[in-house]
Amino acid sequence: MKKSFLKISSIFFLFVLLVSCDKDFNSLDSAVIGDDHFDLELYDEASVIAYSKATGPVQTNNLPLNALGIYNNPKFGVTKAHFVSQVELETENPNFGFNPVIDSVYLYVPYFRTQTGTETDGGRTYELDSIYGYSETAKFRLRVLENGFYIRDFDPAENLQSAQKYYSDDKSLVDPFKGTELLNNSTDAAQNSEFFFNNKEIKIYKTNGQGLYVDSQGVVLSNQTDVSLRVVQERRAPGMWLDLKNSFFQQKILDATASGNLFSNNVFKNYFRGLLFEVEEISAGQGALALLDFANAELRILYKASSQEPTVENPNPTRTRRDFDLKMGFNGTTLRSNSINFFENINSPEYNTGIASGNETEGSESLFIKGGNGSVAFIDLFTPTQLQDLRQSVATGNWMINDANLTFYINKTITDAFPALPKESEPDRIYIFDATNNRPILDYSIDVSASSNPKKNKVIFGGIIQKEGEGTSRTSVKYTIRLTEHIKRILKADNNGEYQDNIKIGLSVTESINIPTSASIKSTNSISIGGANPLTVNALPLGSVMNPLGTILHGNIETPGNEDKKLKLNIYFTKPN
Repeated sequence: MKKSFLKISSIFFLFVLLVSCDKDFNSLDSAVIGDDHFDLELYDEASVIAYSKATGPVQTNNLPLNALGIYNNPKFGVTKAHFVSQVELETENPNFGFNPVIDSVYLYVPYFRTQTGTETDGGRTYELDSIYGYSETAKFRLRVLENGFYIRDFDPAENLQSAQKYYSDDKSLVDPFKGTELLNNSTDAAQNSEFFFNNKEIKIYKTNGQGLYVDSQGVVLSNQTDVSLRVVQERRAPGMWLDLKNSFFQQKILDATASGNLFSNNVFKNYFRGLLFEVEEISAGQGALALLDFANAELRILYKASSQEPTVENPNPTRTRRDFDLKMGFNGTTLRSNSINFFENINSPEYNTGIASGNETEGSESLFIKGGNGSVAFIDLFTPTQLQDLRQSVATGNWMINDANLTFYINKTITDAFPALPKESEPDRIYIFDATNNRPILDYSIDVSASSNPKKNKVIFGGIIQKEGEGTSRTSVKYTIRLTEHIKRILKADNNGEYQDNIKIGLSVTESINIPTSASIKSTNSISIGGANPLTVNALPLGSVMNPLGTILHGNIETPGNEDKKLKLNIYFTKPN
């Protein structure tokens, strides 16, 4: 057993609890999850065993956020993300008036963004968030089609008693039922054949209702192509703006009121089964991928109709401009349009080798964890004999456990060998969980610390990326996660204790620390782990499924020149004098 006396003030623990919730914890780095402990003894001889496992297909229906696009990270390979969603009527059994005729149909899905400034003409500039790829203008082909596959609410194999689950590899269910292409109405290549995630604000110009641009007085412009002459009527934050096919929605929606297919959303969802978004590379590896909140999408039909039926006296009653909204996406409360994310992965040889080299008995030099249909790591903190001896030491020595943590160093030896990406490719946060019981560990549950940025809540629990350096030289180095309460319960467990067993810890990337729920692994791909504590893992954190990024971390086996970065469990304790 190794003991060392370290010298910083124990007031550190009080500081952690008092640190301002509105701080940018990412910039504080290890000042929050510190490496220094005052007058504490250190136990760091736990025989930690850590290794990676591929998840296989994962449950991806009704996610809070959905990925769309193509992401090429040379360390892991290429991920293509497609998306399908049901569509709902905002108003059931609608009355469109008499002789309704569509002017236009558009879909607008705002991107996550931060406003960075305002230009002299009133225009706003933005920086996009949750966009991944070689650049924010990396282009790919986008297709939007009518979906003909019915996405069920309940599973008939379970006598409709359980919610239906769909998985990341289920696109083959949808493909045979593809319908009409819906982007044919647009001649803008940026909406289809050369789509990209544009960080420019969207300007909507004043028209006469017939699609012709007008000046501030309503006079039709003689030059319809000169953008500088147009009058800005509305400014929208950056987002995916798609002009959809008028003729399709005229027939499918406005002309269908008499059929009864618009009577209720239950009927409508079977009649119009939704929209399918497909992506395709223009050239190998090119593209970008975004996380989108389709529940905030605006799918609007603009049309003209009269309020009275034509008569002999008035065969052409005046038509007025109207709009009708459809809803898509899933938020679980007010919006329940079932959706599915599909992932296609072309793994790099290095990633496949890294996963295959995981050793359940001895552990690994490197841990490969990746979101989506990716991989997670599993960690055994003690051998059974070691755990029993340590419990005995804690009991007889009356140890007081003050702190325990795991620090994961990014394996720069591997990552630096790949071409550098223009933007940060390391996930902002990783997450550990109780893999044996499929639930958060106690340290997660009791941490109520909050931040102005919700993704940085639970700072005491940790897992936020820590960086070193200044300015453009600032680089990602490590992640530290606290599991003090978890260790206390293990070491104090008795024969009836909840943590008598030496449970397995899981490690994953996460998109949001605020989502502790799980997503299922496809039953044919359950993760089987042998060893002293055999385990079958059927679920993983939902936050991991939502995040497209991955990272390569040092494992428990030392690599030459990186002995100080080996994964260790550090337990800090005091003993009575």
